[in-house]
Amino acid sequence: GLKTGGGSSGGSGNTFHYTFHRDPHAIFASFFGGSNPFDIFFASSHSHVFNGFDQEDMDIDNNDDPFSAFSWFGFNGINGGHRWHQESLHTQRKVRDPPVVHELKVSLEEIYHGSTKRMKITRRRLSADGWTMWTEDKILNIVIKGGWKEGTKITFPKEGDATPDNIPADIIFILKDKPHLHFKRDGTNVVYIANISLKEVSIG
Repeated sequence: GLKTGGGSSGGSGNTFHYTFHRDPHAIFASFFGGSNPFDIFFASSHSHVFNGFDQEDMDIDNNDDPFSAFSWFGFNGINGGHRWHQESLHTQRKVRDPPVVHELKVSLEEIYHGSTKRMKITRRRLSADGWTMWTEDKILNIVIKGGWKEGTKITFPKEGDATPDNIPADIIFILKDKPHLHFKRDGTNVVYIANISLKEVSIG
């Protein structure tokens, strides 16, 4: 190997010798005292300590990826962090859509006996991934009980359109009396409407 000699200093006569090795492993061993200077970072011993946390005290899926430690503290790569940021923003921005209100006209006969109406709606739905949407038809069964007053509200919660940015609206049906040829409701009473002449009134 190559030998170099250093000059004496202060008359001590000490000489420094360095032997050059062609084997890089031997060079590492000379400077770091081991065959691999990076063993301290990537050793596969039973217990590791990272930032003051003992691996034995943590529920960790141990693997050979030296960068897997970042996932322990919530970092799943640039794309994962960006996706989490987008999803959290959408969750924070979601607002409840105002109710969708429809008039539902019913006859006096339907109010008297009770009835069931079937209403078809078309709405947008949201997939489990929180982004993909599709359109579907749904039948809403509206059960009308006998004696219900005009103005009664029937609510179907969150049956409106669903998008990544909203909370679906409620769909509300409000009962409205259909005009009847002879009768009219007055609160809880039914009034008979008859057109009579003055002569009929005087005669009785």
